[in-house]
Amino acid sequence: MIRVKKFGVSAAMVAAITAVTTLTSPAAHAQAPICSSGAQIGVSGGTGWATCGGTGVTQTRVVLFCQDGSGSYTTIYGPWVANSVTSNAKCSSSSWPISVGHQRI
Repeated sequence: MIRVKKFGVSAAMVAAITAVTTLTSPAAHAQAPICSSGAQIGVSGGTGWATCGGTGVTQTRVVLFCQDGSGSYTTIYGPWVANSVTSNAKCSSSSWPISVGHQRI
């Protein structure tokens, strides 16, 4: 005959173990990436910018969407920059920003 011992664990004990594990986990102290961007929407030859900071971000670049008088669209990418540094891009003198975003790695 095989005997199986059962160990009872209270709900309070499970909650305490979970809390301690969460507090000591490296991810608990990590700051989520915070990004912001903006552009001179509708301004001929306007510029756009983007910046990201926080844990897990190594580089960021702005993505600027420009439109000209004929309705053609162009996507302009700013340079890759380090964490918490601003990336800038500029539409041509005959086009203007209609939207802006960012990419990060």
